[in-house]
Amino acid sequence: MTADAAVQQETATVWTTPQGAPARLLWAGRRFTVIAKPIAWMDRISWWESSLRVPAGSAAAVVERPMWQVQARAVEDGEILIFDLAASDGAQWPITAIYD
Repeated sequence: MTADAAVQQETATVWTTPQGAPARLLWAGRRFTVIAKPIAWMDRISWWESSLRVPAGSAAAVVERPMWQVQARAVEDGEILIFDLAASDGAQWPITAIYD
Protein backbone atom coordinates (compact mmCIF):
# COMPACT_ATOMS: atom_id res chain seq x y z
CA MET A 1 0.00 0.00 0.00
CA THR A 2 1.13 3.50 -0.65
CA ALA A 3 0.16 6.70 1.09
CA ASP A 4 -0.65 9.80 -0.89
CA ALA A 5 1.35 12.54 0.85
CA ALA A 6 -0.53 15.26 -1.05
CA VAL A 7 -3.64 14.78 1.10
CA GLN A 8 -2.14 16.69 4.05
CA GLN A 9 -4.34 19.74 3.38
CA GLU A 10 -7.51 17.93 2.28
CA THR A 11 -10.67 17.37 4.27
CA ALA A 12 -13.63 15.02 4.05
CA THR A 13 -17.20 15.60 5.14
CA VAL A 14 -17.81 12.81 7.66
CA TRP A 15 -21.06 11.37 9.02
CA THR A 16 -20.65 9.38 12.23
CA THR A 17 -22.46 6.71 14.18
CA PRO A 18 -24.08 7.70 17.51
CA GLN A 19 -20.84 6.47 19.15
CA GLY A 20 -18.75 8.92 17.06
CA ALA A 21 -17.15 6.47 14.62
CA PRO A 22 -17.08 7.41 10.93
CA ALA A 23 -19.85 5.72 8.92
CA ARG A 24 -19.89 7.65 5.61
CA LEU A 25 -17.75 10.32 4.01
CA LEU A 26 -17.65 12.66 1.06
CA TRP A 27 -14.21 13.36 -0.42
CA ALA A 28 -13.29 14.97 -3.74
CA GLY A 29 -16.93 14.88 -4.82
CA ARG A 30 -17.09 11.11 -4.22
CA ARG A 31 -19.34 9.36 -1.71
CA PHE A 32 -17.88 6.55 0.40
CA THR A 33 -19.40 4.07 2.84
CA VAL A 34 -17.27 2.59 5.63
CA ILE A 35 -17.18 -1.19 5.07
CA ALA A 36 -15.06 -2.45 7.98
CA LYS A 37 -14.87 -1.65 11.69
CA PRO A 38 -13.12 1.76 12.02
CA ILE A 39 -9.88 1.74 14.00
CA ALA A 40 -9.47 4.49 16.61
CA TRP A 41 -5.96 5.64 17.56
CA MET A 42 -4.06 8.66 18.85
CA ASP A 43 -1.57 10.59 16.72
CA ARG A 44 1.24 12.81 17.97
CA ILE A 45 1.18 16.44 16.86
CA SER A 46 4.23 18.59 16.12
CA TRP A 47 2.99 21.15 18.64
CA TRP A 48 6.24 23.10 18.54
CA GLU A 49 5.48 24.05 14.91
CA SER A 50 2.17 25.72 15.81
CA SER A 51 2.37 26.87 19.44
CA LEU A 52 5.08 28.65 21.35
CA ARG A 53 3.58 27.94 24.77
CA VAL A 54 1.26 25.26 26.08
CA PRO A 55 -1.33 26.39 28.64
CA ALA A 56 -1.13 24.54 31.95
CA GLY A 57 -3.37 21.48 32.05
CA SER A 58 -3.92 21.27 28.30
CA ALA A 59 -0.80 19.43 27.18
CA ALA A 60 -2.63 16.24 26.11
CA ALA A 61 -4.88 18.18 23.72
CA VAL A 62 -1.86 19.92 22.19
CA VAL A 63 0.39 16.86 21.91
CA GLU A 64 -2.11 14.23 20.72
CA ARG A 65 -5.19 14.13 18.52
CA PRO A 66 -7.78 11.40 18.06
CA MET A 67 -7.64 9.64 14.69
CA TRP A 68 -9.69 7.07 12.81
CA GLN A 69 -8.53 4.71 10.09
CA VAL A 70 -11.41 3.57 7.90
CA GLN A 71 -11.74 1.23 4.95
CA ALA A 72 -14.37 2.70 2.65
CA ARG A 73 -15.98 1.80 -0.67
CA ALA A 74 -16.91 4.44 -3.25
CA VAL A 75 -20.66 4.36 -3.90
CA GLU A 76 -20.31 5.19 -7.61
CA ASP A 77 -17.61 2.77 -8.77
CA GLY A 78 -16.86 0.40 -5.87
CA GLU A 79 -13.22 1.50 -5.43
CA ILE A 80 -11.96 0.67 -1.94
CA LEU A 81 -9.59 3.08 -0.17
CA ILE A 82 -8.26 3.37 3.37
CA PHE A 83 -8.40 6.84 4.93
CA ASP A 84 -6.61 8.19 8.00
CA LEU A 85 -8.94 10.87 9.39
CA ALA A 86 -8.24 13.36 12.20
CA ALA A 87 -11.41 13.52 14.32
CA SER A 88 -13.02 16.94 14.46
CA ASP A 89 -15.90 18.56 16.32
CA GLY A 90 -17.57 19.50 13.04
CA ALA A 91 -18.33 17.56 9.87
CA GLN A 92 -15.08 18.56 8.11
CA TRP A 93 -12.29 16.17 9.15
CA PRO A 94 -8.69 16.53 7.94
CA ILE A 95 -7.38 13.60 5.89
CA THR A 96 -3.80 12.77 6.86
CA ALA A 97 -3.30 9.82 4.46
CA ILE A 98 -5.06 7.76 1.82
CA TYR A 99 -4.01 4.20 0.94
CA ASP A 100 -5.09 2.19 -2.06
